[in-house]
Amino acid sequence: MTIRIGSAQGFYGDDVTKALPMIEGGHVDVVCFEALSELTMAILQKDRLANSARGYTWDVRVIAERILPAAFARKIPLITNGGGLNPTAAAELVREIAAKKGLHGIRIAAITGDDLLPRLDELKRAGETFSNLDTGEPLDKAANQAFLTANVYLGAAPIVEALRGGADIIIAGRIADPCLYLGALIAHYDWAWDDWDRLAAGIVCGHLLECTGQVVGGNSLALIDEIDARDLPRLGYPIAEVEPDGSFILTKTPNTPGVVCIETVKEQLLYEVHDPRRYLTPDVTANFTTLRLEPAGDNRVCVSGGTGGPRPDKLKVNLNRFEGYKRELIFTLGYPKAWHKVDQLQRMLEEAWMGLPIERVGYSFLGMDSLFDGLAALPEDPLEVIVRVVFTAADAETLKTAVRRAMANGLACPAGMSVSGQTVGAEPNPVVGLWSALVSRQHIQPQVSIVEG
Repeated sequence: MTIRIGSAQGFYGDDVTKALPMIEGGHVDVVCFEALSELTMAILQKDRLANSARGYTWDVRVIAERILPAAFARKIPLITNGGGLNPTAAAELVREIAAKKGLHGIRIAAITGDDLLPRLDELKRAGETFSNLDTGEPLDKAANQAFLTANVYLGAAPIVEALRGGADIIIAGRIADPCLYLGALIAHYDWAWDDWDRLAAGIVCGHLLECTGQVVGGNSLALIDEIDARDLPRLGYPIAEVEPDGSFILTKTPNTPGVVCIETVKEQLLYEVHDPRRYLTPDVTANFTTLRLEPAGDNRVCVSGGTGGPRPDKLKVNLNRFEGYKRELIFTLGYPKAWHKVDQLQRMLEEAWMGLPIERVGYSFLGMDSLFDGLAALPEDPLEVIVRVVFTAADAETLKTAVRRAMANGLACPAGMSVSGQTVGAEPNPVVGLWSALVSRQHIQPQVSIVEG
């Protein structure tokens, strides 16, 4: 029997209530909410530093309060990785909300096992080097060892276990984005873990669904002249109708704005893909180049022909570490001789900050090279130049001193210079840097805990 999977979140802060028309209209059998990115994990760590009971997305509360009652009444499971750094606390929040709403007998699953921070020393003793994927530098050689998080990308297996255990809502941490959807498919169709072509088809399905509005015309260059911008806040989110062989029809919530067509599917298919022949996931290596896309009616595209190969021996792990603080100031410099004034600004700041332990200073020109980073030549003498100056230091007080020294030149500066008041009054922001590495999968054991409400 065909399974219908809805997608109602593509990032932390997405409008998760777009799950309701899918659920209340009877258009889906399961709904997934994909909330995480490398940036999101850093945001959640900042939350957890302020309150150790946090570390999950606020979207979990919205899902529990506004969506779970309708889904539970219709026996439609909900799957989210919005548990972030603290799935157990998020599951407890859901349990409390479910109790207040009288959702008796509800089964809430929390998936853990992706947090490797407490195990780093143990894993290094077992031979894991956690070498940086970009530089090759082993973790032990890193100059900065102030690691805040270490989360490995889990696959679909714990999702399958939780669904087979009767979970009504599943709250996970760092499960790879498309694997949320693959887990629902494996649980439904009982695909074998070495049925590489079907697993790859499931990954393609998840990849097309995971960014919600993008595959229905949002963020689309192909449809830039066809989508009414007033419809963008109201786009109907995508649904996949998946067959036992892994082929599927991609569509959207009926009677909602948006477009699902060959062009939108192609745009999303290539989104965040480095090698379409070898799309690496924890469960399978997918090959996108064998896919067939065919129109299948109004706002319906048939996707078939997915093929795949064995899963990688290692799993990706992202570590976040504290790397000090940053500030920015935004200056405006006008005609004539705008570039000469930019040079004066740089030399003025160098002198004003002399002796301060500032680590990095970067200059960019908003509206000129901020999108394409110097791809085209800048104008010879523009009417105005907006200069963004970003500077970092190990401690916040250094940056506060730097701002005060820069502002002390308010009347001794390049002619006509102004500075954004909002940037002057801002506070230094902590910098959380990313260290990506690999870990052998035999060291990783996800755990599924089911609590009855």
